[in-house]
Amino acid sequence: MKLTLLIAAIGLLAPCVGAATQPKVVRPDTVVPIPFPGHATATLAAPTDTQSRTAVLELEVPPRTFGAPPHVHSHEDEYFYVLDGRVEFLDRDTVVTAQAGSLLVLPRGNVHGFWNLTDAPARLLLVVAPGDFAGFFDDVVARIRADHIQDPEAVAALIGLAAAQRGVQVLPERTPESARALLTPQ
Repeated sequence: MKLTLLIAAIGLLAPCVGAATQPKVVRPDTVVPIPFPGHATATLAAPTDTQSRTAVLELEVPPRTFGAPPHVHSHEDEYFYVLDGRVEFLDRDTVVTAQAGSLLVLPRGNVHGFWNLTDAPARLLLVVAPGDFAGFFDDVVARIRADHIQDPEAVAALIGLAAAQRGVQVLPERTPESARALLTPQ
């Protein structure tokens, strides 16, 4: 039922001109995960798949891992639907716990971030509108590989630079105390 509501909400994002001319079915065996730092990411629908230019991604956040530091988008709205597990979200200045079946609607201009404090992985469905930001994940991984970057601080700097190039401001100083332990090596 809740997933049906999410799919209906995605449909509302499409402009009046209608949907894409070529429908697409994405099967689990055709999805190729992107090994993005902090969470594996798979693009299920690219912005070029529909006239609404919406992207749909699946994220897997491993146990006790920071998914994304606090940041703010200037161009995109994001919708996070928790498929499995439990994730902590920063929503402006409030930490919200979202479990399977929860939907977070995060409009552009809203400071947010997420992390998994539990001992179990979490899976999220992420809808980005407009979806051009979805290419960010591939771009960062390609740069990490091309430049052979392994140092966590260098990876974080690269993510911040790539985000800024897409109109996203990363705000690590807004990380809540409850999530700070995930940022230091154990």
